[in-house]
Amino acid sequence: MKAKVIGLAVSLKYCATIPTTFYLRNRGDILDSHKEIQRIQEDCEYSAKGHFESAKYWRIWNYGLMIVSIISVCSCLVLTFSDWNKTYVGIIGLISSLVTILLIFLNPQEKYLSHQNSGNDYLALRNKARIFLEYELPKLNEDDSVARLKQFNDQRDILNKYSLPISEKGYENAKKQIEIQKTSQYRVDKNEH
Repeated sequence: MKAKVIGLAVSLKYCATIPTTFYLRNRGDILDSHKEIQRIQEDCEYSAKGHFESAKYWRIWNYGLMIVSIISVCSCLVLTFSDWNKTYVGIIGLISSLVTILLIFLNPQEKYLSHQNSGNDYLALRNKARIFLEYELPKLNEDDSVARLKQFNDQRDILNKYSLPISEKGYENAKKQIEIQKTSQYRVDKNEH
């Protein structure tokens, strides 16, 4: 008899932020370590791609706002010392101020770096999980494999907790890439049906 799934991070729409649990037996043991580590790998794949997509978004905003800010400040300075109408100089100065406020308030550079680092952390966890699955798991007894699996799950939960949320557009782009490339699926679950 199969047990219910209590939670699965990859099924969330925007970001895997809820602590996940394992497929459980009546005794509370891991039903299948092999399948669960594949789920962790897939969760990491979706989360990493989602964070990389969000990083692209924030990088574009950062460069766009910086370029507009630099151009408007330089234009304002040049026009201040020319014979231009002071109204135009004031409008350009106001635009420059607003863009600078957006740069400070939104802090797109920090969000870009945070998403980029989170994506890298998820990829690192995915790679560790793959190595564990292919090389370490077959050599471990059940208690050791459960302990290691719990470590992977705890690490994933920490990443989920402290990572910025993935934007809806970032999630959709990541999901589309994964589904088109078919690089990450719960193949083990699909093969059972």
